[in-house]
Amino acid sequence: MRRTATLATLFATSFSFVYADTTSRTTEQQEAAITNPTEECSYYNYAPLNDVVSLSLHVEQLVLLSDSGISEADKQVFASFNASIPNIAPRGTRAGNFTGVSYNYDTDPDCWWTADKCTTPRISGIPDDVTRCEEPNTWGFTLDDGPNCSHNAYYDYLQSIDQKATLFYIGSNVADWPLEGQRGLADGHEICAHTWSHPYMTSMTNEQAFAELYYSKKIIKEMLGVTVRCWRPPYGDVDDRIRYIAQKLDMITIVWEEDTFDYDWSTLGIAAVQKNYENILALQSSGTYNTEGLIVLSHELDNGTMSLSEEFLPKIRQQFTGGVMPVGVCQNNTNPCM
Repeated sequence: MRRTATLATLFATSFSFVYADTTSRTTEQQEAAITNPTEECSYYNYAPLNDVVSLSLHVEQLVLLSDSGISEADKQVFASFNASIPNIAPRGTRAGNFTGVSYNYDTDPDCWWTADKCTTPRISGIPDDVTRCEEPNTWGFTLDDGPNCSHNAYYDYLQSIDQKATLFYIGSNVADWPLEGQRGLADGHEICAHTWSHPYMTSMTNEQAFAELYYSKKIIKEMLGVTVRCWRPPYGDVDDRIRYIAQKLDMITIVWEEDTFDYDWSTLGIAAVQKNYENILALQSSGTYNTEGLIVLSHELDNGTMSLSEEFLPKIRQQFTGGVMPVGVCQNNTNPCM
């Protein structure tokens, strides 16, 4: 799935993609019934999307609120709190190159997660990041980088065992695959945002960071019909400036306690990622989670990550007797979406 495309203009009057209408799918139910991955990943024209969004793909071009197609209402949302955003400078590049960045790593004044995995903001009034499930031996089940166009077999599996997850959807993926996104909601999963284009968020200007969060939230609302109130920073890269912008958009920041590194399976090798899963299971066996649970980072990025999840879910569900569940459930949050 594309992870680097960014938005230039959004929510204008026409849809700038021109794709062959390779299937007749117009509903989530039709999409969910497709079993051939090639057909699943054939682009289609979805009329409701044409009515709300115009996107132009430029890998290095970032949105500006001065771009054509940005509504005055959207600009006013940003203007309403721009002046109060903490005065913390962007750092590094959108691809995560922090070479030459000058930062006091010892004191970590901005609670920069990438520096030392800080999750308790230095600025008062900003809530702590969510990192764990509160109940003992509970596994906060999260899947990043969806919706994946070829996820039907995996979603069918989750449905067959009545397993729900928190799905962190990338906004541009929802624009590409709106019916696939709708299936996640229809299957009863919890939906959160994962930015528009998956950048290192602390590299963004205030305006760019706002756009990454705001338009991911907006496309999910337009295509799925729910207003998300949670998000996960790509790569965990967040500081108090980005947290503040998210808070102003009514979005709780969720990170993780353990990482399966499944997204890197093609480099690390399947055996290494299997070992990562096994290490978490071993921690449970040793009593590590007898007082509180954890949130685990995993992905629906591709067939490799989904297959690994399917392989280990039976063992996870057997060992984590407190339950395997979405983050909102394990946090007793009855309104993760509206």
